[in-house]
Amino acid sequence: MYRRKVVISPSEAGCSNEIKIRALLDIFQDTASNAVKDKEGSPGALMTRGYAWVLLKYELDVSTRLPGMDEEVTVETRHTPNDGLHTLRVFRVSGALDESKTLVLAKTSWVLIDLASGRPVRAIQRIPEVFEDVIDDLPIDPDFAKIAKIKKISSSDEQTPETLFPVRFHDLDANGHVNNAVYFEWAFEATPLDLTAWSVRAMMAEFRVSVKYRDLVRVKVQETGASNSELKEFIYEIVNGEGKTAACCAARFTPV
Repeated sequence: MYRRKVVISPSEAGCSNEIKIRALLDIFQDTASNAVKDKEGSPGALMTRGYAWVLLKYELDVSTRLPGMDEEVTVETRHTPNDGLHTLRVFRVSGALDESKTLVLAKTSWVLIDLASGRPVRAIQRIPEVFEDVIDDLPIDPDFAKIAKIKKISSSDEQTPETLFPVRFHDLDANGHVNNAVYFEWAFEATPLDLTAWSVRAMMAEFRVSVKYRDLVRVKVQETGASNSELKEFIYEIVNGEGKTAACCAARFTPV
């Protein structure tokens, strides 16, 4: 288990004074990198060894609330090899003054890619030092909630709402890929709600194929039958410039 304290800066907070989803996911990524930098090295150091981590699935659950501006919180993370190829990593955010109270939970699934071949490899064989201290950690549930597919609209007069986003240079990470937090930002921004009046309670994503620099990404969104006056639920399909499904997402919102 790796633990660090973080203060939510003004630049990371939105108009509701809660941390922005992208900023929260960036904090999680930095926490994970800090947790393993003494073993696998930084992401840049790992690349020089010929490897890179690729994210497959992400689940984010706001158990209590999102942290607010200027608030100090404790961020914890732990990881474990799930099977031959997949590695699971979880995150927990708690109030710094009461670490027993969970604010946010997240779970992720990753594979290690051999950059020369472009194929996934067994992380526990290639970088075994990363897993030396996880033997006594609690097991991580390998199951992720299934994301429903967007239903085709039968009427020719109707279309699934879409929002277009250009892939910017600043959306790319050190590997030249679109940062995973950007996908959540696209889905969040494409949601047909007044987001100043609704707060996100959960988001999830399954990542399938890459999105390239300067692609024009299409985000399709559909409200599900679970929505009511106190809960809004949406599913999303993110389509890359080649017309392929890059990611599927889902999100739940409640009134502020």
